[in-house]
Amino acid sequence: MITLGYKSRFSSILRACSAIAIGLVMLISNNATVMVVKIIAAFLTAAGIVSLIYGIVHRKEGALHLMSSNAIVDIVIGLLLFFIPGAIANIIVYLIGIVLIIFGALQIVVLASSMALIGMGFLSFLLPIIAVIGGIILLFNPFGMKVMGIIAGICLIIYGVSELLSIFRVDKAKAEFEIRSAPVNHEGPNNQDGTDESGLEDAKEVDYKKEK
Repeated sequence: MITLGYKSRFSSILRACSAIAIGLVMLISNNATVMVVKIIAAFLTAAGIVSLIYGIVHRKEGALHLMSSNAIVDIVIGLLLFFIPGAIANIIVYLIGIVLIIFGALQIVVLASSMALIGMGFLSFLLPIIAVIGGIILLFNPFGMKVMGIIAGICLIIYGVSELLSIFRVDKAKAEFEIRSAPVNHEGPNNQDGTDESGLEDAKEVDYKKEK
């Protein structure tokens, strides 16, 4: 069973909620692309700070060296995005399109691997397929930037809702997979102590012959 991207329930929920939140911002805000860049910048900066604090707290376990490099990269990128959002805003729609294609396709693959375990219908693939199609449309950018922003917002919300539904389905498939993969005890309940009944039968037979 393929669970790539769904090994951590928390990260999946965070990914879904972030997609829905950014999608709503793109639908509501008049200057959606710049606002989304600032949200991403704030998220990266916060993630970098949390990673750095985690590395410092667990430095005895060797986490500081690993986490500090990731934290510095996140913080630097976050600050750059926050102070020059206009440069990124022009390409944010294309970036969203790429993200929708990658994560939408990943969702389809994971659901396909779970299908045999929990018997999902093909309608379960409808939302991620729409998200992937939306991502492709965003890459080709056939409309004006305002229209593309609205399309990006709708597709992000669709992906976020689909992600939340997929979390439930994947968790159910994981549980079923663990049940089917569990080792089966083929020994009977009356033979758990390892007693060799054949030996007892032989003993009885010997006693019987002696009495004769």
